Amino acid sequence: MSKFSVNVCLEPCPPGELPAALAAAMAPFDINLGDDWNEAGEWDWWRISAGEHCFTVRPGYDGDPRLIHGDGDRKPLRCDGGPRGLLDFEATRRRAVEQARARWEAEQRDFERLVADHPPARPLTAFLARHEAEPDGYPRETAIADHHAQPLIATLNHQRLWPRYPNLALWVLGPNTDPITHYTRDPEPVFAAAAAWAVTTYALLTVDGRWLTRERPGPFGERQADEDADTAYARRCTAYLDDLPPDHIVVRLHCHC
Repeated sequence: MSKFSVNVCLEPCPPGELPAALAAAMAPFDINLGDDWNEAGEWDWWRISAGEHCFTVRPGYDGDPRLIHGDGDRKPLRCDGGPRGLLDFEATRRRAVEQARARWEAEQRDFERLVADHPPARPLTAFLARHEAEPDGYPRETAIADHHAQPLIATLNHQRLWPRYPNLALWVLGPNTDPITHYTRDPEPVFAAAAAWAVTTYALLTVDGRWLTRERPGPFGERQADEDADTAYARRCTAYLDDLPPDHIVVRLHCHC
């Protein structure tokens, strides 16, 4: 069982008719539809909610009755959906990048403090390079154990990390985890991904009733040169939402499957 978000796209309808239109669009994908298991099923419950990833409202439309809000607290210039023309996707993308940059900067501050508090540590790649140079004399398991044994890496894998370094994620160290490389990588791809996924969700329900996901993107999975599958899906979904007519509706749902 898992939870995920879906952007549902609908033809124009008055606010009073939205619940019925939304229920009708989602109905074919109810797991429990019919007497037997629905092979096209995607959800067993859903509610209107964008959570922290809400849409930005265009200036001048805040409080417009056509905007869609779930059960959470309403914030100025934020909503869970509405007519495409009332939603400011560019501002939504800028806000997502700003949030990603703030998280990155907070992580970097804590990581610099962590590095200052511990003996120097080497990334996993350094240990694997030695293993590759002498595979019999220095097994991969030994390389991983030596990497994990460094005090800085061990600290990242312990709950005591949180009080002093609250912005560093708790690492569960596995055979391929490399926190040093992670925290010293170029952040620009992180910011680009934040922009790409700012208005895109795990799933998209198109106006004509197609349920698309990263795993089953249909035509939205067509790639450009040097583009991976996730990037292609995010780009195509974003373009679809950007190109919707202003009176068509986009609403974000929180689903369970």
